[in-house]
Amino acid sequence: MNLEQLKQDAKAALEDGRATLVIGFRDRASECVPAFVASADQADALTYDDTCIANTAAYLRKPEVRERRPVALVARPEVMRSLVLLKAENQLTDDDVLVLAVGGDTYHGVLTLSDVEALLNEQYAELAPEAETLAEIERLEAMTAEERAAFWAEQLAKCTRCYACRAACPMCYCERCIVERNVPQWISTAAREHGNYAWNVIRAFHLAGRCTECGACEAACPQGIPLMLLNSLVAREVRDTYGSRPGYDAEAEPVIGSWNKEDGEDFIR
Repeated sequence: MNLEQLKQDAKAALEDGRATLVIGFRDRASECVPAFVASADQADALTYDDTCIANTAAYLRKPEVRERRPVALVARPEVMRSLVLLKAENQLTDDDVLVLAVGGDTYHGVLTLSDVEALLNEQYAELAPEAETLAEIERLEAMTAEERAAFWAEQLAKCTRCYACRAACPMCYCERCIVERNVPQWISTAAREHGNYAWNVIRAFHLAGRCTECGACEAACPQGIPLMLLNSLVAREVRDTYGSRPGYDAEAEPVIGSWNKEDGEDFIR
């Protein structure tokens, strides 16, 4: 990948005022962590490789970032999908963000959100979960309903309710999450079996037709819960049932909150 060109583009965007902040990545010890570059002379610290897992779009909802728009983001295809989806949900406009677009070993340059939508459909239309995740989905589908329930009960029992998954996800942008509401309290806040199960399942359903499968939530989970397995299962059901591919069309209606008389009713028993 042409990292030097990415750095030069970041500098240029800051210098000519197209962006007041660049959100990308830098090296820290032996890991790649998010970087917030506010001046051109800091842009040389930017780096990028396949360990840069954080979804930079998640920072756009932060008040201190919102007030600095327009912002430039270093974004891989899954993150680009998040940006298009945020535009579809009226959380972003073309004037709010520039995209320093990367994909694998390729740097695509500085793009607008409209450019990003076109790039995704032309070159990244067939994004899929990791092979390991797909194999695990097949293993789960071969189980009985009771075996699957036991599997998820065991996994979700590990949850400490730290909400790192929520913080890492750009689509969790509610000002007040349902788990923080206590009048009435719909979900227990204690890190116990029932509340853990409710929290994780409800979050997965809130992401139905909205998850771009970036993997940031699972990477942030300190307990190693296979969140992408759950998200990918839901994403596949949504895709197979409704043909939804979130993050490819900024004009698309949301799966949750919209209705089509042609929708199938195979789920009715």
